[in-house]
Amino acid sequence: MIFLIAFIGAITPGPDILLILQTTLRFGIKKALITLFGIASGWIFYLAILYFGFVNFFTSNFAQIVLSIFGVIYLLYLSFLLYKNDNNLDFKDSKIVGGYKRGLFINLSNPKAILFFSIIVAPYMDKNMLFNLTLLFLGLFSSFLLVIFIALYFRGFITNKLFNIIDKICAFIFLIFVVILLIRLFRDLL
Repeated sequence: MIFLIAFIGAITPGPDILLILQTTLRFGIKKALITLFGIASGWIFYLAILYFGFVNFFTSNFAQIVLSIFGVIYLLYLSFLLYKNDNNLDFKDSKIVGGYKRGLFINLSNPKAILFFSIIVAPYMDKNMLFNLTLLFLGLFSSFLLVIFIALYFRGFITNKLFNIIDKICAFIFLIFVVILLIRLFRDLL
């Protein structure tokens, strides 16, 4: 059950899956996997919080506000890079470390991930916690691998002009996530 919850939760639209999709289509499997390892490091951080019982900290208003602010700034930055990107340019930090950091930071500042781990997953943690956390991680990882392999298949059919359109669409979607974060941030502040 926890594997299925993780798989479905991860595959639903959000900043993490969009970043993986865009990275796979634009740069291929190597950079997508590096970005996935950054995202997975964020999952390990959240799983450790669940395991050690600190989940209430991240559901506090203060933590939500701080994470939302960082999320807004970083998603605006990514949106700007995607919008400005042309087919001849790579992201400035698209090296191995840059892809890893991008994945890690977008996951740690992703309210969807925080809510997923603190509200949806936490109730399923019981006496078999380590086993459940392992299943959870495997469910998340397998869903992202599925998206990578599907994107790799379609990557061969995409022209440079279409890559540019995909980047603009991703930039717009990241801006939608920024607006959602700002609405939640202002609601939490009031």
